[in-house]
Amino acid sequence: MVDFRDVKNIYCVGRNYAKHARELGNEVPSSPVIFSKPTHSLHSAEGELELPFQLGEIHYELELVIKMASAFNPNQSLDKVIDSIALGIDWTARDLQTTLKAKGQPWLLAKGFKGSAVLTEFLPVPNESDIPHLSYSLVKNGDVVQEGKPEQMIFSIRELLEYIDTHLGLNEGDIIFTGTPEGVGPIQSGDVMELKLYHPHTDSSYTFGPLKITSMKNT
Repeated sequence: MVDFRDVKNIYCVGRNYAKHARELGNEVPSSPVIFSKPTHSLHSAEGELELPFQLGEIHYELELVIKMASAFNPNQSLDKVIDSIALGIDWTARDLQTTLKAKGQPWLLAKGFKGSAVLTEFLPVPNESDIPHLSYSLVKNGDVVQEGKPEQMIFSIRELLEYIDTHLGLNEGDIIFTGTPEGVGPIQSGDVMELKLYHPHTDSSYTFGPLKITSMKNT
């Protein structure tokens, strides 16, 4: 199981892949869209996870996650300020989010429920030049439903760190969900998810899971 005890703040980035922004009918942003999740939303990417389907349709969103080694220093390479990387799923109560957006209200209720931030184990951070070439995918019931690479991001990881540090601050133990590629979609009780990460320069691949989705007992 993943140890979350040293995680401090959880920052998340919305609409950081152009095709994903468009698939939900959103404009491509001119600056990063930042929101947060509470630490009790964290859940390991294995075993079983109960989700609150009483909130309406819940969507999966695969993301590359980075963990800070220290306060951000723009003069240092990313492999010095980033401690490690992981994959995550940003579960989103899509019906509720749509309602909140229409009212001009924050997304927290749709993004911050218990178990809404799935994380794999953390892996050593690659060299900065290798980071854009990582690839990752989400497998649902044996079928690949999402694929992405950092080089497809609207705002690079360095740009995200600079923006978040300027407006909110970054320090050791903070983690950042860096946005989801296209292909998000709904899940239901009984679905099984796996997360896959590939490092092309070392020809290393990692598979995390399986994670079985169930419904909360009071639904």
